[in-house]
Amino acid sequence: MQNLLIALLFAAIGVPSIAWAQLDPLEASARAKADCPWFAQFMAGEPVVAGFPGESEADRIKRVKPWADAKFGLFLHWGPQRAGGEYVISQSVLNEFNPVEFDAEQWVLTAKDLGFKYMVITTKHHAGFCMFDSDYTEHDIIDATPFGRDPIKELADACAKHDMLLGFYYSVWDIKHPGYSKDIGSPDYATYQQYMIDQTTELLTKYGPIATLWMDGEWVNTWTFERASQYRDVVRKLQPNILLVDRIGQRRLGDGDYGSSENFTPYIGDNLNGRLWESCQRFDGRWFFTGKDDSQSVQWALHNLVDTAARGGNLLLNMGPTPEGLLPPKSVAKLKPLGAWLRKYGEAIYGTQRGPHYLLDWGNCTRRDNTLYYFIADWPQDGMLVIRGLNEGKPNAGIKKMELMGESSTTSVSFEQSGSDVLVRVPNAPVDPLMSVLKVQLDGLPVVDNSLRPLAVPLRPQQGNAKVNVGDYFLSAAFAKIHGDDLHFSLGAGAGGQRENLKGWTNPADWAEWEIVVDQPGTYELRVNYTSWMDSGKFVVEVAGKSFEQVVTPTGKLRGRQSPFAAAFNTVTLGQVHFDQPGRYQVTVKALEIDPKAIQYDQGLMLLREIILAKSK
Repeated sequence: MQNLLIALLFAAIGVPSIAWAQLDPLEASARAKADCPWFAQFMAGEPVVAGFPGESEADRIKRVKPWADAKFGLFLHWGPQRAGGEYVISQSVLNEFNPVEFDAEQWVLTAKDLGFKYMVITTKHHAGFCMFDSDYTEHDIIDATPFGRDPIKELADACAKHDMLLGFYYSVWDIKHPGYSKDIGSPDYATYQQYMIDQTTELLTKYGPIATLWMDGEWVNTWTFERASQYRDVVRKLQPNILLVDRIGQRRLGDGDYGSSENFTPYIGDNLNGRLWESCQRFDGRWFFTGKDDSQSVQWALHNLVDTAARGGNLLLNMGPTPEGLLPPKSVAKLKPLGAWLRKYGEAIYGTQRGPHYLLDWGNCTRRDNTLYYFIADWPQDGMLVIRGLNEGKPNAGIKKMELMGESSTTSVSFEQSGSDVLVRVPNAPVDPLMSVLKVQLDGLPVVDNSLRPLAVPLRPQQGNAKVNVGDYFLSAAFAKIHGDDLHFSLGAGAGGQRENLKGWTNPADWAEWEIVVDQPGTYELRVNYTSWMDSGKFVVEVAGKSFEQVVTPTGKLRGRQSPFAAAFNTVTLGQVHFDQPGRYQVTVKALEIDPKAIQYDQGLMLLREIILAKSK
């Protein structure tokens, strides 16, 4: 009966009946969508590849806690790569790869000194080269190089010895293996699927407990729901306590155990509902070592760590070890002050939760139960720090104690309430050269009014950030109040092409809103930043008694790559909004019509990244 149904399905989509019986059953979902537009040929519309199906919430919390509390991980892209060799490795390069200066214990001790709590290392990258001793290929560090040692085994032993969590990066995309294909219908892909399972079995049985399996290269439609689910089941059986990144699926909400954002820190509001996430970012200029000193500054690393922790995520900071087997010395030297800072203020980072504020003009905030940790990135020139909207209506804003961390009792702070704000008097100059931390203990959980106001300072520069100026309103998708069950918040995906957005807009009844505070009359230009791969419908933005309608047209795909991660967001101007008087206003976005094909293809109306109210000159 099942075979008959499959035959009928393939007949309906144009697959010759004589051929269907020989087709790989793990590609059934992809073949069923073969006639769909390119963006709908992936896992769109299918069930998510959950990290641990059927697990109770109590068991999940216990399983993820060590990783979630760690907050700061070291990403290690290492191998015989040279410039341009991320995808192809020549035999001459393999012959020269002999990292005799590799010392696993020194790596781990250095990482701990810099403040890292876990490490993730490439075991197999896109070029197919394996940095471990595999029985299933000779394209590995034992058989193909003069090194003759298994660095993954040595690193696993050192991590176990020094209480460092260890994760493995493993690429789905493998250009070297003859069975791999990015096109459905390959008669040999089953051999590659088994190869992946065999190698993963090696990785999860020979090297002790592994904290996380970090997949990559899953952005092609041959990584089907069936293949991903089969692979997930093998991993879960081998190591029940392991965490899986959302790239076990295709980075959808609910894939794996945690989301992954690449080279940017998404803005986060109240819409993730406890979903774990991690931002992987390059401290060095490229993922692999290039021989150039193009690394970032310690201030850059600290800002990224604080922003990520304050928004409830982990930061996985990458550096590429040298061909000789050293952690890049210049990068290590730059990060030493960060390690010292974390020894002083680690309480405010490790084991904390997302802070209650969406945006602060001068810094960010994490939370541990009833205690808030405020990171003062921009020290106030007048010595007055303004915390907006904290515990309005409570005497003294519910504050029991306030102090600058790491300082003697002679460095005092004082505060007072002013309407919905808390005004904090701090010393005239920063008390820490990198970043000072204000610790605030409350009499209960914080309640914050996150109604949006004009930006008082520029957004911190990072890849793919919105183009917003001081004085503009920045209405991120992360800050929206979502009405409905299908429309949801997405962390975004790779390399800034698709940053955080609202997606799944397949129900015309779903809508989103933001509340803004207007202190004085003014005129603003209304801009909407969205993407769509098709003519998908029409929406309306309503604010201050005016309505602005917009037809959704295709915005294209990024850099020509056919992947739903490669979304070319486009900002359109809808008109001008005038606020006649101060007050609170709602900004809403609603669907007027959604094309049935957009629903069928699981794109929905659009992917909405942000609304901007730009102050008129």
